[in-house]
Amino acid sequence: MEPVREHDRSLFGGTPEELPEKWARSSPITYVDRVKAPLLVIASRNDPRCPIRSVDNYLARLDELGTAYEVYRFEAGHFSVVVDEQVKQMQLQLDFCRRVLA
Repeated sequence: MEPVREHDRSLFGGTPEELPEKWARSSPITYVDRVKAPLLVIASRNDPRCPIRSVDNYLARLDELGTAYEVYRFEAGHFSVVVDEQVKQMQLQLDFCRRVLA
């Protein structure tokens, strides 16, 4: 986990405590109120880069705003290397697009 944090610190030029405005500008939750279209969220329960609690906070805010979304959670790290899981996620994305864009 520390290598991920170090990578993020190098990208931002500091920690969230040192540069709170910069980190906030880069956070999806900062802009959640701008989401107007239905959203498909695919999230890993074990992602070290985007912890599931952050995803849950985002979804809770979407609920508060009444924004339509669907969520799929899977077991892996930042992404799955399991081919069957990758195929499943691609099918979810295609099905979502067919329904929402139709």
